[in-house]
Amino acid sequence: MKKVGLICEGGGTKIAYSCGVLKCFLDHDITFPYTVGISAGAEVLLPFVSKQKDRLRITGVEAASNPKAIGMVPLFKEKGLFGIRLTCEFIENKAPLDYETFIKNETKLDVGLYNIEENKVEYFGKEYLDPNDQKLIIAACSLFILNRPVKFQGKMYMDAGLVDMIPIEQSIRQGMEKHIIISTKEEDFVRKPAGNYQVHLARMMYPGNKKIRENLKIRHINYAKQWKIVRKLEKEQKALILRPSADYGVTRYTHEAGLLGKWFDLGYEDTLQRLDTIKTFMNE
Repeated sequence: MKKVGLICEGGGTKIAYSCGVLKCFLDHDITFPYTVGISAGAEVLLPFVSKQKDRLRITGVEAASNPKAIGMVPLFKEKGLFGIRLTCEFIENKAPLDYETFIKNETKLDVGLYNIEENKVEYFGKEYLDPNDQKLIIAACSLFILNRPVKFQGKMYMDAGLVDMIPIEQSIRQGMEKHIIISTKEEDFVRKPAGNYQVHLARMMYPGNKKIRENLKIRHINYAKQWKIVRKLEKEQKALILRPSADYGVTRYTHEAGLLGKWFDLGYEDTLQRLDTIKTFMNE
């Protein structure tokens, strides 16, 4: 197997697109020796590694459109505006993770977490996933302003997307020679600097942690740097980017099932149209 890493960007409910891409991969037996995901990008890699096609659509469309996952219900139960635990439970009830296939699959999976005690990104392999509580994924998807930190492996963690949004450097560190990046953002997307209100909220929520605010302020710069690395690799024919070919107006907070279903289907069709290119890239 060629050393090709699969990188999944986060993006809230926009990962319905990624789920469509991954479904197409499974349908056409496209596998990778290594995968890495950030935030919701880690969540969608679970069913890819466990080879559960039905769980992909449930994750990207049904769970993402569950009205109980946003608002007062998670605020009461999880003390956050987005119900990560509720979402994980929803998915598990609909399509329990095939843990045996997941763990036996030779494909490696790394999940990025932000250690708020040491202010650094750490990556954990799939062997750290407890199928009964899934704290690894819950921590990975816990956004800095919308959710609370999660205790995992004795430390407090949150979404690594504060620093590593496109974990291209992690894929390189793992020895991958080529990289396929699934982005949830359209071609012309430019990440804007964090708003003053976001910095203020970060100060209120983490008053003793100045580094979080500093990372938030330069988040757009880090994002641009990561894409610069990808673009350089792309010119060297060592990176291939898969991203939406159309703009359906889907945002990270979209929860309309019909629209997310179309977004999922777009991911599938975009990938289907590029299958020959993808296979050639992986095998050359």
